[in-house]
Amino acid sequence: MDRCGAATASCNRGRPVIIFNARFDIRILKQTAAAHSDPADWLEELTVYCAMELAAGYYGATNRYGTISLACAASQAGLTWEGQAHSAIADARMTAGVVNAIAAYHLELLQEQARLKI
Repeated sequence: MDRCGAATASCNRGRPVIIFNARFDIRILKQTAAAHSDPADWLEELTVYCAMELAAGYYGATNRYGTISLACAASQAGLTWEGQAHSAIADARMTAGVVNAIAAYHLELLQEQARLKI
């Protein structure tokens, strides 16, 4: 395994990974590994959650594919972009912000449900 793959696999071992468009990103990682003759089997060991699927289910799909863009999900969450869209850092921060916004609202709903004893 190449150093980058080994480091990534080591950092994420046993931890869930949240990716905005998981199918796309995993496919690109596998293709990149294959292009460089690097193993990609470590990707199969990851527990991956797709934030795009979560956001589309929560905010609603905004395109014919039944998905939502990160920009639309961030806007729905009331987030303001910091940094350049489609850069690793900005997209990771926006993905975390979207997931945190959905989680916070879910917690509010659970608390309200408990208060109302529904």
